[in-house]
Formats: sequence, C-alpha cells, structure tokens
Amino acid sequence: MKTFYSLEALVELLEHTNRSVFLTGKAGTGKTTFLNDFVKKTRKKHIIVAPTGIAAINAGGVTIHSLFAIPSRTFVPTTEHIDPNLAMNINELFPHFKYRKDKLDLFREIELIIIDEVSMLRADLLDMMDHSLRRVRRNQLPFGGTQLLLIGDLYQLPPVVRDDAAQILSKFYETPFFFSAKALQKVSLVTVELMKVYRQQDEEFLDILNAVRHADISSQKLDQLNSRYKPEFEPDNESYIHLCSHNRIADHINQKKLAELTEDSHLYKATVIGDFKESQYPNEETLELKEGAQIMFIRNDSSPAKKFYNGKLAEISYLDDETVKAILHETKEEITLTQEVWEHKKYSLDADKNIKTEVLGSFEQYPVRLAWAVTIHKSQGLTFDRVIIDAGKSFASGQVYVALSRCRTLDGIVLKSEIPQKAIYKDPRIEDFQTATDATDILKELLEQEKYDHTLHKVQMTVDAGWLKDAVMVWTNTALSADIPDQKRWEVLSKNCKAESEKLFKISERFKRVIQQMAKSFTAGNSQWSEIEDKCKGAVTFFYKSVAEDFLLPLKDFYSETIGTKGLKAYNEETKIFLADLADYIDRLKACYLLDVALFDEVNEMDTSILVVKKPTHLITFQLFDEGMPPFEIAEKRNLSLPTVYRHLAKMGLTEVERTFKM
Repeated sequence: MKTFYSLEALVELLEHTNRSVFLTGKAGTGKTTFLNDFVKKTRKKHIIVAPTGIAAINAGGVTIHSLFAIPSRTFVPTTEHIDPNLAMNINELFPHFKYRKDKLDLFREIELIIIDEVSMLRADLLDMMDHSLRRVRRNQLPFGGTQLLLIGDLYQLPPVVRDDAAQILSKFYETPFFFSAKALQKVSLVTVELMKVYRQQDEEFLDILNAVRHADISSQKLDQLNSRYKPEFEPDNESYIHLCSHNRIADHINQKKLAELTEDSHLYKATVIGDFKESQYPNEETLELKEGAQIMFIRNDSSPAKKFYNGKLAEISYLDDETVKAILHETKEEITLTQEVWEHKKYSLDADKNIKTEVLGSFEQYPVRLAWAVTIHKSQGLTFDRVIIDAGKSFASGQVYVALSRCRTLDGIVLKSEIPQKAIYKDPRIEDFQTATDATDILKELLEQEKYDHTLHKVQMTVDAGWLKDAVMVWTNTALSADIPDQKRWEVLSKNCKAESEKLFKISERFKRVIQQMAKSFTAGNSQWSEIEDKCKGAVTFFYKSVAEDFLLPLKDFYSETIGTKGLKAYNEETKIFLADLADYIDRLKACYLLDVALFDEVNEMDTSILVVKKPTHLITFQLFDEGMPPFEIAEKRNLSLPTVYRHLAKMGLTEVERTFKM
C-alpha cells in the first residue's frame, strides 16, 4: 500500500531538480488539475506538447509533430538502410530539423517539456524528439539536457499502431509505449502516482475498477459488474449517455435521437479564424441542435459562476438564431450558453527570452455537443452520472477500464452486453515499467538528495564567465581588419576587455571550487545553507557589476560612434552580437535563483539595455579633436572633407583660430 505524500514535494522535485517524472494515476485522480496548477506556478521555461491535435488544444499546448516539424511516418533508430515504404531511419530524419532562427532560439531556452496524454505517445515519436533536441541544442545529453514531465495513464488508451508499423517497430522497440524509447534508457525517469480518486467515492466500485485496471478481477467481482447487464434497457426520463467504441456508432445514435425530436433544427456555424486545421476542431464546425436535445458540455465553465464542467449533461430548452438555453440535469437550473474560444498556439521567445504563446488561429463555438452517445476516446477525462456501455467484442486494450471509470457509481452503469473475462486484460510490461521506476514513496528523499546539487549547479553555470574570453577574442579579431576612427581609444578598450575576461574567468573557476567545498561542508552538517546563500548573492552581484561596468557600458558607448560608419559593417555586426551576448548574460544573472531565493538585489541594478543611439557625427569629430588630432587627420580618418570638419567644430563653439591652432 502506497503511503501519503504531498503534491508540494512533487512540485519541488520538478522545480528544484532536473529529474524527469512520469506522473500517472487512475482515472479521476486529478492529473489535469495538477498540470493546470503547476504551469501557473513554475519559474522554469516550459512548453506543453501532446501526441494528438485535440489533446494539444485541450492541454493548452501544441502537437509534437507541428513543434518539431516531424513527419507522420514510422521512425526506426538506426542508420542502416530501411525500406522507405515502411519507415525512415536516422539519416532520413535529420533533414527535417532545418529550423528557422526563432525556433532554434526557442529550443535552446527550454528547461522543461511537458507531454500530456503520454499513454498515446509512441516510442519512436519520443526518440524523434530526442534527436531533434540534441541536435539543435548542441547537447548530447538525452533530449538535449531538458527535463521531462510526462502525464498520462498507461492503463487507459494505448498508442495507435497500424499492423505494418507494428511489424517493423517490434524489431527495434520492446513495446510501442513511450517508455520503450531508446532515449529514455539514459534518463533517470521516476514514476509518481496520484492516489486519491476524486471521481468515485464508493469503495466497492473502486475495488472493481482497480481489479479491471490491473486485469486481476475475481469471478465474484466480475459477476457484480455484470449484474448491471440489462440488454433491453431503454432510458425513460433519466439522462443516460451511450459510450461507444467507434465514431460511426456514436454518430448514428445521436442522429437517430435528434431525428425523433419534432422541433425545428437550428444550425450554429463555428467562427474559424487563422490557422486552425479541421483535424484539430474540438467540436462540430456546424452544430445542429433542437429543443429537447440532450447535450454535454465539453469545457469547464470559465465564468465565476462555475455552473457546468467538462462532461456535465443538460437539455436544450430554448433556441433562436442568437440564443441557446439549456436546463442542467442535476440542478434543473436554466442557463444561457455563450460561445467559447479554443486557440491554436505556437511557442516563441519574447524580447527577454521568456517563452510566450502566440495564437495562430481560433475556433469559436458553443461548448456543447449532442450527448446521447460519445466514443470512449472522446470521453477520456469526463465524468458522468449515468452511462450505457455496449462493449461487444470491439474494445481495445484499456477501453473497458476507461468506459467504466467515466461513471461515478456502479448503479449508474447499464451494460448492453456482458463483459467477458477475456475483455479484461493488460500488458504486463506496463506494470514492470511502473514498478521499476516508482518513486511515489521516496519523493522527499529524492528532493533532499538532489535539490541542493541542482540549484548550485545552475548558479555555477549562470555565473560561469569562461565564454567571455572567446567572445572578446572573436570581437578583437574582427577589428584587426577594420579602419576604426578612434584607434587609440579602441586599443585601450580591447586591452581592458582581454585583461578583465581573463580575470573574470579565473574568479568564476575559483567560485565553483569554493561553492563545492561549502556544499560538502553543508552536507556534512558543518555549516549553514545561509552561508552558501550569501556567497552566491555576492557572486551574482560581483559578476553583474563587473560585466556591466567593464564590458557592456563602455562597449555600448564606443559602438554608438562606430555604428553606421562606412567600412565597419563586419566589425559593427560582431560588436552587436557581443553586446547581445553580454546583455543575455546579465539578464541570466538578474533572474538567478538559489532554490526559492532571488540572488540579484535590484538595488544594484543599472541601465544595461543595449539600445544604441548613434552619437551625432559632430560630437565624434570634436572628441577626436579634443584628444589632439588635427582637423586634416580627422577629415582623412573619418572620410570627411576639411570644411565639414570645421563646421562640426564650429557647432561646438570653437573659433577658427582655436580650430586651427589648438595644440
């Protein structure tokens, strides 16, 4: 029996370590609720992806295929020749990773990838993600060093694998499930299971559901389940929903029931704007409704009233061209429906290199669908009070459990056909994987073992100044072939940058060694964490001030004089890149945390923006003159005529005698 653990420990494990987690749990344990709450709180730069379009829309993310530009083909992890009609190999995959700069920048900023509905994710698709991330992030750690949060229930709906794909995949993968991906063999993935079921309260029914889930059902429990077998049952006044295995069956029932109503039909066409593919539509593009129609809400009420939830049943009570009203089944309250908007999004970076979502298209429609019947796939995540289940012989692995677990109580279930013992089965490899990786009972121990090392590693990597030496060298080498007007000033600046970059590199290396010693002392119980905290705050402040005062600000000032100068295009481009790298380093220092403690003190903040305003040309002329350069040399140096130089100096109030004979 698993012991209780707090969700706070799971949040901290994700937030303060780089440990990848598979979050699972029975139907109704709150996996989606956890996801929604976590993404609101995390400071990590994250994205949400899903294996299907509808799952991605519902999770507020994007599909794996669209984000990574992965073709919808079977992939096998080999460089050996593969029949292209069957699959593609690694060499054929790589050409698809030619991303634009904005996509490359995005991938290199990601810290955490959240994959929802991971039970439907195939192993080969996860491996394609791994190849993409390692390649574009220039990091050969699995998934380019990013952390994974995988959410789903392997005992529910499995990956879709056609027979031809299954044959070739079986030669390379033990199972089609995500956990058989080659990339995960090198990841310290742990499984955390949410234990509390919120959907059902009846312990007897929960026992039956658990027995079905694990394919360990006794004849007594199976008899108890099949006591709900009522082949001739037809709902009277109470509202039931048919759960079907195929779309065509559900559509047939809904259209038949709708046709039986004598009221006029009203058609409501969705408003589709921008890029929103038909395969992603969360509802009918043209919704046909009649008064008396049984409907189901397919979204939670976003208003403060919270009148309905995803899966709640109602009956249409009034319709016209502008208004749709419905009576909620449980409360008998009549409400006026409003249209909801679903968004198709893409991820990008803002000016501060934070990940933002950009809306590519939208789908606006009433958040209801006809609900005399719905497929098992579309019922996943929904809760009903009364269901009619026609299992027959068509249920795939996991569908019996999904169908039964949609209902709150056993008494609310009606079976149109008995469920035979052979329909309740499981893949033992799922249980083997989850048992081997289960960390539900040791979350706090894992957190204590890893959070200190992880947060200190992040601080060390943030302040690391080793990159500065190379950046200064590239910048100065570009200047060697450039005719910089104020050569003397540039020589002083470049000499100082070289010396300071060497100095900061040595200091950052020394800081790493000191922090490692302090960490050992803390682990041994010989020092306080507050001492490490103070040391890290001091380091962040020191590197911030040093880079701002010795590099960014003087370079920015000098760049304001050379920007736009003829013959300096290559040099100015390199200077611009160097300034951007300096600003990025400074921004990372300002955003640096040690666990939950911000290390940067805003009292020390300076204006480190790299918006450069070109210095007026007459001021540059005067500066050179003030440093002792005669007018004719200034004219030659700046590619100006001598009269133009004199006009510049006149603007500064110098007389002709002063302009000619100063010195």
